[in-house]
Amino acid sequence: MQRLKVLASLALALLFTAGTAVAQVNTGSANFTRYVAFGDSLTAGFNSGSLVRTFQNNSYPVLIFRQATGRTTGFEQPLVSEPGIPGILTLQSIVPRVVIAASGGQGQPVNLNLPRPYDNIAVPGARLHDLLATTSGGLHDLILRGLGFTQLQQGLSLQPTFATLWIGNNDVLAAATSGIAIEGVTLTPAAQFDAEYRQAAAAIASVGAKMAVANIPDVTSIPFVTTVSRFLTLPTGQTVTLVGPNGPLQAGDFVLLSASADIGAGRGIPGVGPPLADSQVLSAAEVAAIQDHINHYNATISAVANERGAALVDANALLRQLATTGVNIGGVTYRSSFLTGGVFSYDGVHPTAFGYAFIANQFIDAINAKFGGDIPPVDLFPFVFGTNKAAKAAGGDLGFVFTDGARRSLLQSLGVPKWIVDGQPAPGKPHRPRRGAKG
Repeated sequence: MQRLKVLASLALALLFTAGTAVAQVNTGSANFTRYVAFGDSLTAGFNSGSLVRTFQNNSYPVLIFRQATGRTTGFEQPLVSEPGIPGILTLQSIVPRVVIAASGGQGQPVNLNLPRPYDNIAVPGARLHDLLATTSGGLHDLILRGLGFTQLQQGLSLQPTFATLWIGNNDVLAAATSGIAIEGVTLTPAAQFDAEYRQAAAAIASVGAKMAVANIPDVTSIPFVTTVSRFLTLPTGQTVTLVGPNGPLQAGDFVLLSASADIGAGRGIPGVGPPLADSQVLSAAEVAAIQDHINHYNATISAVANERGAALVDANALLRQLATTGVNIGGVTYRSSFLTGGVFSYDGVHPTAFGYAFIANQFIDAINAKFGGDIPPVDLFPFVFGTNKAAKAAGGDLGFVFTDGARRSLLQSLGVPKWIVDGQPAPGKPHRPRRGAKG
């Protein structure tokens, strides 16, 4: 740990001696002299299945930093050149249907040799436990750089005066995106989450940092889960119910976006092809299990925010609003609809640039309210024109193909276990909980 502290101390000395005069912003009792962002892909600025500087440069933490300090430099992130890692998902075609596929090649780290930890230390695919215990593997290798310290340890070595913490999404997200809800595998037990979240918040508070935290959104309301209907209209005009691993899909069951290519080839269509695979369907029972865990996690986050005097961003309520009434901004209604809603990127899981700017403003509002500041909101106007205009022009009732390469790339980046990505049964466990049972 001493090696990391020395690097951090040298970097902090440079920051203090190289500062330039900037307009003062009223941040109230929140001090952004040293701001560190902890979290997962949502905090890292992940977009369309990839970590890429095009979107990292407008991650919600860097937008908060700019608004709170008036500075455009000094907040360091693990930037990756185009097309990012593992390679951005792209819109291959619109007519006769929308096809989303993984781009070829990978980008390269831009500032791998930064002589201190990154200010945005969030790791895509990280779960809460990883924040406390993981030092390598997956995108941890890129962001933690083999120093032998966890995300939390590296961030705290910078002695932050303020921190944001948005973690826990992947503790339920893997169950939603893989269609397999198994306690202890794709769902973190509630008691474990409670203990580890309290441990993380206590560690941040121990260095004197004030903080803003966000809760867990309803991951069963993201476009990856809600876009494809369980009903299909055949060329004959007949409407049929798709067939899953347990028979015809029922009310409350969802077909995942990753099933679209197989459906186009006949899978799941009664009398035409085999049933949809377990990993392509999220059953009503699994949805109930996921919701139960989210409720427990959010109760913990709310309690800890209250105990630690932290600002709380209700991301759960925000996603619920996007999925129901939508959010009206400047006369335009933004929704959670895939491609046409303006908020979610091509992977159906992560926000667009506009979505991240909107999230930054939710944090800023919560920080101002809690700490008595007057941090100005991010101007959303420049982001309005970066939201999939070509897809919108194609109309609202679109067919979708999310290729297998896109599915694998996305699931791997989210830390989904390899046996699920490869479509294999769970080692030593039943492949799917029976209907009525919770994961």
